[in-house]
Amino acid sequence: MVKIVMVGAGSVVFCKNLTGDILSHPELKEATLCYMDIDRERLEVAEGLCRKAARALEAKPRIQATCDLREALDGADFVINMAQVGGFDSTLVDFEIPRKYGLNFTIADTTGPGGLFRALRSYPMLTNLCRQMEELCPCAVLLNYSNPMSMNMQTITRTSGLRAVGLCHSVQGTLNQIMGYLGVDPKEVAFVCAGINHMAFYLKLEHQGEDLYPRLFEAMNDPTIYASNAVRFELMKRLGYFVTESSEHNAEYSAYFIPHGQESIDRHRIPIDEYLRRCDRIVEEFGRLKQLCAGKQAIDFRRSHEYGSTIIHSIVTGKPSVVYGNMPNRGTISNLPADAIAEAATVVDRAGLRFTNVGALPPQLVGYMQPHVTQQELFIRAAMEGRRDHVYQAAMFDPLTSATLSLDQIVEMCDEMIAAHGCASDGGLLPDLSAKSLHVSGCGRSFERVEASKLRSRWSELQRQSEAEYIRNWHVIGPFAADRGQCNGLSVRTEIERDFNRLHGAVDLEMAYQIGQREVQWKKATCGGKGYVDLRNALGAEEWCIAYAYCEFDSPEARQARLRCGSDDGIKIWLNGQVVHENETGRPYVMDDDATTIQLKAGTNRILVKVDNYMCDWGFGVAISAESQSQ
Repeated sequence: MVKIVMVGAGSVVFCKNLTGDILSHPELKEATLCYMDIDRERLEVAEGLCRKAARALEAKPRIQATCDLREALDGADFVINMAQVGGFDSTLVDFEIPRKYGLNFTIADTTGPGGLFRALRSYPMLTNLCRQMEELCPCAVLLNYSNPMSMNMQTITRTSGLRAVGLCHSVQGTLNQIMGYLGVDPKEVAFVCAGINHMAFYLKLEHQGEDLYPRLFEAMNDPTIYASNAVRFELMKRLGYFVTESSEHNAEYSAYFIPHGQESIDRHRIPIDEYLRRCDRIVEEFGRLKQLCAGKQAIDFRRSHEYGSTIIHSIVTGKPSVVYGNMPNRGTISNLPADAIAEAATVVDRAGLRFTNVGALPPQLVGYMQPHVTQQELFIRAAMEGRRDHVYQAAMFDPLTSATLSLDQIVEMCDEMIAAHGCASDGGLLPDLSAKSLHVSGCGRSFERVEASKLRSRWSELQRQSEAEYIRNWHVIGPFAADRGQCNGLSVRTEIERDFNRLHGAVDLEMAYQIGQREVQWKKATCGGKGYVDLRNALGAEEWCIAYAYCEFDSPEARQARLRCGSDDGIKIWLNGQVVHENETGRPYVMDDDATTIQLKAGTNRILVKVDNYMCDWGFGVAISAESQSQ
C-alpha cells in the first residue's frame, strides 16, 4: 500500500486537512500515513487530530509518527514538505531588522529580504531532505508546500534529480473569490493562468463562451468590491489582468503601494505586519487544537481545495487530472528563463507531472515578474556557491527594497540579517556564505547574533499596548439569513439597520426581532484573546448568515483616532450613524487586517458592526487608538 510522508507535520491544521483530503479517496483509505516533525508536542497533536479525521471518514490508514527523518522516508512513495525552518523567532528577525532601516512588510515569506532569508535558512534542510530521499526513496514524488515556493523549488530542482512539484492554493482560491464578485460558479469557468508563484495571472476567464474580464472590470467599479481587494484591482486596472495571490501579498511585491506612505497604505488597506499577527493567532489556535485532540469530541471534515491529494490519487490510479504546479519552466512560458520556476497548468497521471504549453506572456506581466525571477536566480547561486554578494544583489533587485533603501543600506541590512540568523558552520541556520567575490564588499561593520528573547519581548510589549485598545464589551444579535453560496452578506439589509437609521446611530437594546419561527434579542458578548468576539460561540455555528454587534464608549474630547479591525468573514462598521469601513471578504480572523482614520466626538460615541459568515467559524474584533491624533 502507498506510503505518504508529511515533513513538518507540526503545522497541525494543514496536516489534518491534507490527511482528510487523502483519505476521502476510496483508493487511499488504507494508505500508510507517516507524520514527521522535530517538535514532539506538535507532532503528537497532529497525529491525534489525523486519527480523528480518519475516523470521521471511516478510513483505516496505517498511521505512524516519528521525529526521525530517515525512519519516516524509508520506503516512501510521496513526501509532502510543509516545514518552516526557524519558526517565529526567525520570522521576527526577518521583520524587525529591515524595520530598523525603514522597510516594512505584510507577509515577508515570498520575496524581498524576508523571502530571501527564509529560503536561505530552508536551503540546508531541503538539501538534506533531498539527499535522504535519493538514498531511501529515490522514486518518491516530493510535494512542496513551504514558502518561498519558487526559491525552495530552485533548491529542490537544482540540487537533486527527484520528481518534485511546488503546490499553492492561490490559483484555485482566487478563482473562487473573483467568481463570487460575478455570481458565477467557478466550476463552470474555463480559465488559463500562468506566471510565477504568487505572481501568476489569469490570461483567460470564460463562462459558456463569454469573456468574463469585461464583467470583472465593471465589478471593480463597485467601491465595496474594489475595497475588498484594492491592490489586486489596482494592478488589474494598470496591467489588464488579475493576479493570483492576495492583495496583502502583492502589496509588498512592487514599489507602487507601501513606499508611498500611510495614505497609500490606508487607501489600499495594506495590513503591515499581518504575518506576525497570524503567528500569534496560530499559537492560540494550537492550544485549542491540543484540547480538541485530548478530548472525545469528533471533528468535522470538509474537503479542502489543496491539490496534494489529487496529485497522489492520479499518480496511484492513473486517472488523469489537471492542477496548477510550480516546476522548472523549460520553455512552458516562452519569454521567461528556462530555469526559472514557473506556475502553470500541470497534467498528472501515472507517468507523473508535466506542464501544458503556455507560450509568451504579455510583456507587462513579464515586467512585473522579472525582478523576482532575478532574485530567485541570485538566491540559488548564493546558496550553492556560498556567495554573500549574491545575497546583496538579490535584495537590490527587490522592487520594494530598492524603492525604500539606498545601496549602502541594503548591504548593511543584509550583513546584519546574515549575522542575526548565523551560518550553519557557526551553529546558525544559513548555508555557508564565505566564498570570495572579485569586487563586491560588505558594509564593513560587525554584528552580533540576535537574542530571540529580546525580539520576542519587544513584540510582546507592542501586542500588550495594542490589546489595551480593544473594545471588549459588546451586545450582539443574529444570525440573520444571507444568500447561500453568495459572498455578499454585507449587502443584505435587515430591520436592525432600519431601526438603527431611525434612531440616528443608536440601537434600542430592548428590541426583539422575528426570524422565521424564532425571536432573537440583543445579548452581551465579550472579546477574548486578540480582541476576538467569537460569534460561533455567541450566536451558533451558522453558515451563510449575518450578525450585528453594538457598543457605546466615551471620548473626553473630539479627536481623530485610528480604528483597527479584523473579521471572519466580511465586516461593515458604522460610527455615530455613518459608514466608516466596509470590507466584503472571505478570510480567517486576524486583528488589524483593516485600519482607517475616524473622527470621534466629545462624549458618547456609538459603533455598530455587521459581520457576515460564509462557512465555518465567524467573528470580529475592533480597536480604537487611545491617543489623540492631530486633526
